[in-house]
This record gives sequence, structure tokens and C-alpha cells, in this order.
Amino acid sequence: MINLSHYQQLFDIENTTERCKKVNDTMDQFWKTELDQLAMRLIGEDYRIATYGQTLITTYHDSINPKYAEQKKDTSIGKKYFAQIVRKIGEKEISLLTLEFNGIEQQMYIYTELSFYQVHELFKTGRQQILNGMDSSLKVFTKTSTFKRSEVERSVLEHTILEMVKPRTRHGMIFGIAISLEGMYETSAIVDLLGETWKLTASLRNYAIEHKKSSARVEHIMNLIGAVETPYTATLLGNVYQIHYGSAVNEKSGERIEEFVLKRDGQTIVQGNFNYREYEVRTGLSRPMLGVNVEGHNHIYTNVEVLLGDNRKEWWLTKSFRTTNQNNEELKREAMDLLAQHGIEVHDNEYRIGTYDNAQLRFEEDHAEIKGRLALAALLFAHVAGRGKFKFFEKEALIHEDKSDKEILEDSKEMDEFNSNFDFSVIYESIQNCSLTFDKDVIRDLHLNITALDDKHFVILNGISGTGKTQLAKLYANAVYGLSYEEDNPYLSIIPVRPDWTDASALFGYYSSFEKRYMMTEFLKVLLHANEERMKPHFIVLDEMNLARVEYYLSDYLSGVESHKEITLHNRDDLDGIPSKIGIPPNIYLIGTINVDETTHTISDKVLDRAFVMTLSDVDLETFWSRVDDGVRVGLQNEFEFLMKLHRWLVPYNLHFGYRTMNEMIQKMSRHLALDVEHQVSKKTMLDRVISEKVLPKLRGDDRITELLKELREVFASHLGEESVSYSHIDRMEKELKRYGATQFWR
Repeated sequence: MINLSHYQQLFDIENTTERCKKVNDTMDQFWKTELDQLAMRLIGEDYRIATYGQTLITTYHDSINPKYAEQKKDTSIGKKYFAQIVRKIGEKEISLLTLEFNGIEQQMYIYTELSFYQVHELFKTGRQQILNGMDSSLKVFTKTSTFKRSEVERSVLEHTILEMVKPRTRHGMIFGIAISLEGMYETSAIVDLLGETWKLTASLRNYAIEHKKSSARVEHIMNLIGAVETPYTATLLGNVYQIHYGSAVNEKSGERIEEFVLKRDGQTIVQGNFNYREYEVRTGLSRPMLGVNVEGHNHIYTNVEVLLGDNRKEWWLTKSFRTTNQNNEELKREAMDLLAQHGIEVHDNEYRIGTYDNAQLRFEEDHAEIKGRLALAALLFAHVAGRGKFKFFEKEALIHEDKSDKEILEDSKEMDEFNSNFDFSVIYESIQNCSLTFDKDVIRDLHLNITALDDKHFVILNGISGTGKTQLAKLYANAVYGLSYEEDNPYLSIIPVRPDWTDASALFGYYSSFEKRYMMTEFLKVLLHANEERMKPHFIVLDEMNLARVEYYLSDYLSGVESHKEITLHNRDDLDGIPSKIGIPPNIYLIGTINVDETTHTISDKVLDRAFVMTLSDVDLETFWSRVDDGVRVGLQNEFEFLMKLHRWLVPYNLHFGYRTMNEMIQKMSRHLALDVEHQVSKKTMLDRVISEKVLPKLRGDDRITELLKELREVFASHLGEESVSYSHIDRMEKELKRYGATQFWR
């Protein structure tokens, strides 16, 4: 004899830990055994008993863990228990019968469950007799939450289902009986109720099983496509590209997203994704759908279930265009012609992807070819639909009907002069041949940071002034194009950041109602050009980017990169050449340089989380010196060696200087030696001058630099003399430090 009221008392225990433990100890083994014996009689094999017990055990352990105890204290977890007969079909399990004790509603439920999509499918396909033929003793409930079940009258079930489609509040549906958790029941009576409900829900259960079997077969087909990871090589409009696939991720229940990118010579041209859906979301039908999207626009959306059958099924897809302000029939003809030109079989407005063999459970064609054709077709559709907006392919970016053959040839020559290459060996060799000095580790790190992600290229270079941050950015960008540091690179823009940049208009411009025109910026020009020439990487260097608050003026850019959504520029219809919205294409490479001092702002985590941050403080002055002109090195060797010693003394205090300072000091001393002898001073005097003018002005600190000042005073006295300018500065600073506890070069 079972006292259902006793179960309710277990659910009413206030202590979460005690409640979970007692509910589990009381329920789990008992009902698991009873349901197992029932299933053995009803089914005989091919089932499993699943209970809520494991979740209760986990919650119990969490609730006694100090880390989780407080947040678990007032939850409703442990106020429900269920045991189910389940069967595995394909890779997923289906619940055939559930016994649920609901402590919140104080009800015992026995039911078979269908998803919203399965019930909706019955009505939409005219098979509602499965529902209409249910015994009148069975009730219908919606699972509106973990604990709440709302009864639905049988007469309004169809209306209720249809009402859920538009707002997409698509709750599961349960069909069975409900008994209040009170009174005494024989165990055999509850088991009889389970058996009776099993019989009465047979048609629903059989439908659910067949539906799940069909879904499993479709899921297998989608998995065949999704499992392809090998890049696909495609020739588009005469140029060779590679399609690279990412890993599929579960965005939400019943949907997987797998990204892909179109690349050429390592440069990402276009981004897209495969969307594997268990249900047709827009209509709410229980149809497994495969979508292929390019840059946020859907170009293929098909029901994969059409491939199911007993024999071979050819996979023909239909394409239509629904663009505004364009001739959609003309677009369709152009798209079909392009597909045929690229080796895809076409018939009217249909195109063939491949043939599926239901007996062998595989495509007759190589699965990499099937997936490649889907991606290729979507890219060509995007190309046709874009009509200038999506200029993915090099020929389209160059050749226009209104240009003469001579102009086209000149454009081709100009583009041929600038060919990008992200091969690190080539980049490193190019940089090594430059007069600037950067360690291989630094170059490699920058290369990986800026190319590791297909859609986000953002690096922040931090370090003391003069370490070559901007030069490194320019050096790398030029090396990608095979250019020397000194050569002009039309695909590199160095933009100095101004302290008055307070919002996104500093980068994206704005419409001036006073001047009646759009105020263009260098940053926006690069974005527009990058969207035109997707083949070419476009580098932007935001120099001293933290002179203004980065999160203020860069927020729209970061959001656009992260969300892949377009950024609104204006809402006017009378502007030519400036689109109302603009996306951040994947061929934009953003490098920011920062210095940290009293004139700059700290950078927020929002920005740091979206960037690779590199610190350039170490400088290789020896290698730098080896690349200086031989005549200069002979004349200034002793002076350079003294500056190197000075640099080493300053390094532990982070007061050292970089390439720029060393170069400018060497340049001044070299120019001095070029003067007529009668106008020269001693080399020692000139060394004193450059040190006092380029190195000492940055000296400042508290008692932590006491030893440094003492050492510098002694060195300057012995090498430059006590009458030197540098010695007088250090002597004064040392006295100020003793008196005030802090000092600086400036008086």
C-alpha cells in the first residue's frame, strides 16, 4: 500500500539537501524496479528505464557544497520525481511512458509525451484522427514549465496548437491521466493505471516512434554532410578558392550551426554557415530542414526528408529569388546559368545536388562533393542576389560594363602589382630584409594573432614609446603584399586617434545637416573599399588608440564583427555612394597601438576580450646597430657602446628607450660628424647632449630609483665629467629625491 500523501510530504521538506536525499532514497529504486517489470511485460526488450534520481543526487551534492549551497537553498529542485520507459532511436532517446510525481502541483501524472511539432504535424497533414480517436479518459496538458502542466480541452486542442505557432511558445504536449497526491493506493493499482495508459496511448506512441525513426534517418543524412571537414576546392568565375568548414555547435535544442568560409591565398573572402534544424521553425512543422546562409542571408532552405524512401532518390532543389527592385526571373536565369557553368546539373529552376541511396544509407557521390556543391550554390546565389553589394569574386570587382577594354586592362595591371600572401615564411623573409629589427618570436606572434580567426582580426600592440609598434604594423602589412617597409601600400591606412573621439562617428562618419552631405572618414573609406575588393586584406592601424576612450568610438565596430550584423550609417534616401548600412568584411585587419601614461585612458575588458594584446618592451639594439651604415658605426662605436650600457641600466626600472630614441641619437651624432671640423664639438660633448635631450627627460620615480640615480651620477662623472649637462641633471634629481621622496627630470 502506497500513501501518496507521504510523497507530498517529502516534496514539502524545506531543506533542499534533505528533500533531494529523501525523495531519491524513497522513490528511485522502487519505481525503477516496478517500471522495469512492467516494461518487460509490455515490450519484452529494446527499452531502458530512466529516472530523475541522478539529477536529485547531483543536486544533493551541490547543495552541501559551500560554493553552491546558498543559491540552491530556495530552489524547487527535488519537488518532482519521474520514472520513464525510454527507447533509443538513432542517436536520441524517446520517452514511451512516464510516471511523474509533481510536488508543486500535488499531482501524479501518467502520460505519453509528444513535442509541439509532432502534434502540429498531425493537424497540418490531416492525421488528427490519431488524436480524435483517443479514449475520453485521457486528458491533454501542455508542459508550460518544469513543474506546471496546463490542461487543454480536447475541443480546442487544434486552436491551442495554432496559437503557439506565431509567438513560438511551443510547449510539449502530454496525453494521460492526473491523480491528486493524497490517499492510499495499492502498488498494483498504480501499475495497472500505467498499463492501461500504455494501451490507450498506443496510437500516439506508435506515431512518435515512427516519427523519431524518420527523424533519425534524416539526422543521419545531415550528419553525413556535417561530418565533412576536408576543405573543398572550387573554381569560381575563373579563380580558384577553398571552402573551409568549422565545427558544428548547438545553438539551441534542435538546431546546429556550422560555419564555413571562402578563402583565397589564406584570405577569408566570405563567411557563411550550414544550419541543421530538426524542425521547420517558421511554420512550426515537424520537418528537418537544411539551410545554407551567406553573410547572414539565407540562400538554400530545404526539407531533407524528401530524400527518404526505399530506393535511390535524386536530390533536386528549387531556387527562387524574392528581392525588391530587381527582376527576380532574370536573377533566377542568371543563377541557373552560373550553376551550369560551374558543373552543377540544372533543369529549369531546379538544380541537382546528388543522389542518396536509402539502402546503403549514403550518397552515391563523395560526401565532400555533396557539401561542396551546397556551399558553392549558396555562394553563387549570394553573388547574383548581391548585384554589387556582394562583390566576392575578383572579376566582378574589376570589370564593369561601362569600362573600356583599355580601362579593364589597366585595372588588372594595377591589381596584379599588389598580391597578398599570408605564408609566414614569405612574410618573415620579407621582414628580415628590412632595416628595422624585430625578433622572430614577435613577428610570429603577431602573424598568429592576426590570422588565427577567420572573422576577427584585432591586435593591440602595447609597449614603451619608440619600440616600433607602428613600424611593426606597417612592416607586417607591407610584407603580406611583398613590399619593403619604405614602399607605399594602398591597402594600409595608419589613422591617428584624436582625444576628442567620443562615439562611432569618429570612425564611420555622419551626415551633416549643416553641410548637406555625409562626412566621410578614412576608416569608412577603407571599409567601403574592403567590401569592394574582398580578395585583398585591408590593414588599418589606429595609432595611439587609447588617447580617447576605445570602448566609446570602437563599440559599433566590435559589435559588428561579433554579431556579423551591419552597422547603420544613415537613414536617408538622397545619398549616393554611401550605403545606409555597412558590414565589417573578414578582410579587415585592425591593429591598435597604445602607450600607457598620464595622457591615455585604460582599455575596458569589453575591448580586451575581443583582441590579442601584445607587449613590445624588449628591443634588440645590437642587431639594430649591425644594420647601421658602416661609416656611421666606425665613427660612433664607442658612443653606441656607452648608450647600450645606459640602456641596460635603465631596463630593470622600465625606463629604457626604444629604437626610435636610439636611431635619433645616432642620427644627430652622425650629422654632427659631417660638419666642418671648425664647427664641431667633442664626441663626448655631443653624447652628453643627446643623452640629456632624449633619455633623461623620461626619468622620474620615487625611492625605488635611488640606486639607479647613484649609479648614473658615478658613471656620468667618470665618462662625461662633472661639468656635463647629464651629470648636473642627475645630481639635482638625486638631491630632490632625498628631500621630497620623489623626483623627475622636469623642474
